[in-house]
Amino acid sequence: MGSKESLQYNKFEIYPNEGSKSVDIRAGTPRIEYRESVLNPFVQISVFVIETGSAVDEVTALEGLTLQGTEKVLFEIEDANGIKITLDKPNDLRIGRVANVSQSFKTVSYSLNVISKEMFDNTLLDTRVRRRLEGKISDIVSSIVKNDLGSDKTVYVDKTHNSCFEFGEDKPPLIRILELQPLSIPDGMSGKSAGYLFWETSDGYHFRSLDKLFDKKGKTIKKYIENKKGVSAVPRGYDDKILYSRIDRTIDALSQFESGAYGTVLELFDELTKEYTKSGVKSPPPEGTAEIAGEKLPQFGEEYANKATDRIVAKKNTGGSFGSNDSLERQVEKFAEEDIVAEEILWQAKQNFRQKFNMSAEIVIPADFSLHAGDLVHCDFPEISTKKTLQESQKNSGIYMIADLCHYGDKSQSYTGLRLVRDSFGIK
Repeated sequence: MGSKESLQYNKFEIYPNEGSKSVDIRAGTPRIEYRESVLNPFVQISVFVIETGSAVDEVTALEGLTLQGTEKVLFEIEDANGIKITLDKPNDLRIGRVANVSQSFKTVSYSLNVISKEMFDNTLLDTRVRRRLEGKISDIVSSIVKNDLGSDKTVYVDKTHNSCFEFGEDKPPLIRILELQPLSIPDGMSGKSAGYLFWETSDGYHFRSLDKLFDKKGKTIKKYIENKKGVSAVPRGYDDKILYSRIDRTIDALSQFESGAYGTVLELFDELTKEYTKSGVKSPPPEGTAEIAGEKLPQFGEEYANKATDRIVAKKNTGGSFGSNDSLERQVEKFAEEDIVAEEILWQAKQNFRQKFNMSAEIVIPADFSLHAGDLVHCDFPEISTKKTLQESQKNSGIYMIADLCHYGDKSQSYTGLRLVRDSFGIK
């Protein structure tokens, strides 16, 4: 597929907050940018609109609908292969911002930022999490999305090993989920690993284990190549060509040390026994239980082996770990038990978050709407050398995860921009 393939606008309608007549703004939208990120619990669409006064009874949508934000938006775009991004349900999207308004005698231009409706709902007092949360953390996250946030979107989860028994504390749903992310242990990994990410794509919400992000089992992994050749033909075995790339293979060792990514001490205070304990240095092994993207993790030499650069100070999370079906005697027994074993989780989750974004690459490919934030892709980049025969880079090539994604273009051409991340060097 070439870069000159068009972006098809199937639907871009705005419904006013007053009245029922919708406005189709496709004709006045020369460019669309659709974005997803594994660090954001929402999708967003940015557009620049130019209107000539024929949208609503010969006046513009900005004038005729008095756009102020929160208006319902129905949206669908399609790439050259017929793959669609469809967000056209009444509860999918809302206008978050109207800006850069410029008006002349017959035209008006402005930019729109469209976001997931749930971002507005998350601010409401009615959606605050006030109930008791009980059960597997993965089940709790799904319940918060559906029952507290009130979303009807699908929630995809990696099942958690551990459970949680506590109250919602009157917090916004997305904040409560954010607090549960570092406490979550993936099923089958016990206390050897911890930490989850929560984000949204056009397919729904995702609550995924950091340690399973690079697990290739059961996943479709597309392959892309940058071969610096002027011909448009895609080499056999690849899905498409990389049109542009920028590799950031620099390891900021000082930043990693300052953030505690490779050496942490955990200090705990037990309110029941009034005891204070301090752990030894917690450092991730070169090869742990988690699936890594490449061959080896960064190594900082023997001089800094088993040296701490950060500490976590916390209270033991005891009390209230009983379920509603436990007998009174069992509730008393569980009162002294830890809900979340801090020694097993806190340090590992913090280091895990830091390490997964060690190395990054930015690439641009022909538009491919089948890709989403969180997907794995295989990229082959050329080796930088003086050799006459072009070879793939053994350092830069390999598996990456899509951290940020932007589908963008107009009716004449379209592209997909990806920010890719990985935790290790080399081709596995």
